[in-house]
Amino acid sequence: MPSAHPSIGFQAVILCGPGTGLYPFTGAEDLPKALLPIANKPMLHYPLEWCEKAGFDSILVLTLKEHHAAIQSYIRSHRTFKAQGLYIQAEEASSINDNLGTADVLRIAFQKGWLNSDFAVIPCDLVTNLEGHRLAELWMVLQAGFDADLGRRSRKHRTAGDGEDGRRGGLVVCYDTMGEGAVKGQETDLIAVAPVTKPMMCSSLPEGDVGVLLTRSSTQALKGVSEIPIRHSMLRKHPNMKLYSTFRDAGICFLPHWVLKFIERNPSMTSLREDVLPWLAKSRWQNRRLAEKLGLMGILTGSETSATGDNDSQAAGEEYDVGSMSTMRLRRADDAPAEIPPMLAYLPNAPSMFMRRVDTTHLYLYTSLYLAKSDPSQPSTQIKIDPGSTIGEKAVVTGADCLIADKVTVGAKAIVKKSVLGYGVTIGRGARLMGCVLMDGATVEENAKLEGCTVGRKAIIGAKSVLKDCEIAENYYVEKETEAKGERFVDFAGLEAASDEDEVTDENSDDGVAVESDDDEEDDE
Repeated sequence: MPSAHPSIGFQAVILCGPGTGLYPFTGAEDLPKALLPIANKPMLHYPLEWCEKAGFDSILVLTLKEHHAAIQSYIRSHRTFKAQGLYIQAEEASSINDNLGTADVLRIAFQKGWLNSDFAVIPCDLVTNLEGHRLAELWMVLQAGFDADLGRRSRKHRTAGDGEDGRRGGLVVCYDTMGEGAVKGQETDLIAVAPVTKPMMCSSLPEGDVGVLLTRSSTQALKGVSEIPIRHSMLRKHPNMKLYSTFRDAGICFLPHWVLKFIERNPSMTSLREDVLPWLAKSRWQNRRLAEKLGLMGILTGSETSATGDNDSQAAGEEYDVGSMSTMRLRRADDAPAEIPPMLAYLPNAPSMFMRRVDTTHLYLYTSLYLAKSDPSQPSTQIKIDPGSTIGEKAVVTGADCLIADKVTVGAKAIVKKSVLGYGVTIGRGARLMGCVLMDGATVEENAKLEGCTVGRKAIIGAKSVLKDCEIAENYYVEKETEAKGERFVDFAGLEAASDEDEVTDENSDDGVAVESDDDEEDDE
């Protein structure tokens, strides 16, 4: 879908990880995490559409080597970027066995020349109705991002954007995990910010707080701690700071080009979320020696040469379009010390705003069902029940809260409510489904009852089975008349191969299968 807004002039980077938190539905080379269907659309569809609507004219999709072919095929076969003037490239930055973090992947992209301007990082598992161009607007206004020439005027030196003119900071987005759709045990962050006033010209953004990020850490690391440790130096400089413990990092980061140099300068930093952003935030309120130790002052003043070959001592007559590389410039006097740019945090909390990281099986189920719902009072182009599906005599399918794909067959007297059925799903006579997601080719035999279940591709649920809150892996066959609650059905071979397997609660060595308890999954980037 073409953007209705002008190009915002920098790159979008979509990170596609392995998806260990979505086991047992990820792992196959032809179905990586980024292509796992959410409400009958590949997961990657949502961040790509978000970037298109935001006005990005260049998108870099960073994948694992094992998943590159499948993702590249999807991009070429299902999306029409050239007709929209949108450039997109998919590159393999690492492999599964490399076990690299988000900062590692960005470092590789920078060194290979794939990233050459200010950029926005978006995870492939992001689903949100928050408009991207509004976030870009907030970033530019708060950071005073544009000069009168809109950042396009040619500069004589590479250092013009980084040192002589000063640099601007970034913007991260976090969302509230409480309220509707809250998942027990969901990962959250402890976030400290110094409040700032949201500009009037950004009033179209959903209600929420804006502040300078001071520090963030996972609340998991604070389990069992009776008191939250606060640094005196941070409290002295920001006595009015606010703490948030129910918000989670959305993975959306708007960052200037110099941050790539900072990442390259500090190879021990592996994670954007756990290392890079917290250290940049701390550098503003801790002793200036910290910034010098991290090489930040040299980067901000343009006195450090990048390992990618940037040379700040180019001849004065040689011109570089630094404006096209970075729109974030702050004028300062030549004798003024370099100011460390702020990392801003936007924490929306409006009820109308939906945002989720779909990186666990619980969030996968919830988000799929949320997207299947429709408001009868609002116009929509969404096809709820595909014309190519077959609905049997006296069968009941509630169109307002279901999504039924092509070639689906619903048998006579079956009842399907609040569910998503993928391509070629078969529902037997008299079967009942409530709040379930069935992926392509799955089968539910006659008179089976499923509630709150996620069923993988081509899995079969035997006749008269009664399952509640269960997960059934791809190609698995659940014996008829099986009764289970909160269990996971996977092939034993797949269980051994998984790196994030949970404790096995029941094994059957005769048929080579295992049943797991449905514990909370660990998050992955």
